[in-house]
This record gives sequence, C-alpha cells and structure tokens, in this order.
Amino acid sequence: MSLSLRIYQAKPNPAGKAKTTGGLSKPELLLGEWVDIENDGTELIAFSKIQLHHSLFNELCQTRGQTEQYWRAEGKGLLKPGQLLRVHTGRHQDKSLMSTIDEEDVDWHAYAERDDFVLNNRCGDIVVVTWIDEDGREYKDAASYAPHPPEGVILKRSDNQLVHEVLADG
Repeated sequence: MSLSLRIYQAKPNPAGKAKTTGGLSKPELLLGEWVDIENDGTELIAFSKIQLHHSLFNELCQTRGQTEQYWRAEGKGLLKPGQLLRVHTGRHQDKSLMSTIDEEDVDWHAYAERDDFVLNNRCGDIVVVTWIDEDGREYKDAASYAPHPPEGVILKRSDNQLVHEVLADG
C-alpha cells in the first residue's frame, strides 16, 4: 500500500490574466488559474489532510525560502486512488462562470476563495502539495514551472517540472 499525491498539471496563466484592469481580477479568470493534484497511490487520502502551497520570490525572482499557503482543504471528502482534484484560485460562488476547459477532466473541484491571482508568472513558481497520513507523518510533492508560461496553456508534469507540451509538426 502506498500513500501518495503529486502535482499533476497546472494552468497558471489563464487567457486574459495580463489584461486585468483596475486592480480587480475577473471571477472567471480566477477560476481559470488552477493546479491539479493526483492521488497516484493506493490508499484514500482525506481532503482535510491536504494543503497546497507555492513559493514566494523577491523582486529579482529569487526564492525567499518561504512558501505561502495557496489552499487548505475543508470538508470530509476522500481522494481515491487515480482521482484528480483541481484547486481553482477563484471562489466557489462563481463556479457557474467557469469555462468548460477549466471544469472538465477532473473528479473534484476545490476553491482557494481568493480575489486575486496567486501563481507567479513573472518568476515562474514552485507548487507544493503536502498531506498527512493517519499516523501524523507529513509528506510532500513539488513541481515547478519556468517564468512567463504561455497564456491559456495547461502545463503538464514531466519529472519535477510543469511544461508546455509542444507537438512536433507532421
């Protein structure tokens, strides 16, 4: 038996994010910034035991050695082996505004309940999922992506990186 979560994929730069005006982020765009967590183990993991973090950077895009909590699970759900949990930056109350691409291909949706974007596009980011087993042991998985990810692109996991898969011509 194995208890294992991993960052599966992410969409850190939804189309239109850079065009946000007046300091306010549109709810549909906030729902379009997300991270998928996969249970790639063989045991159920309670949502209440899962947290998602991302790295903090200074003005020179150097990590400060700190992370910020992006999302903490609430509720009594269980992530079964093979299931995907998508954590959206936006609010649950706005979920009717979500585009189809941000809604499909996952088993669960969770919401960070934020009014502003979290994932860093200028510097890239390091996304970390942590979870605790029944004996109180903490585990984590991390994946990073490079600065300036393409707008509207879903970054897929390759080793410990989230990358834009470019298909070869022909």
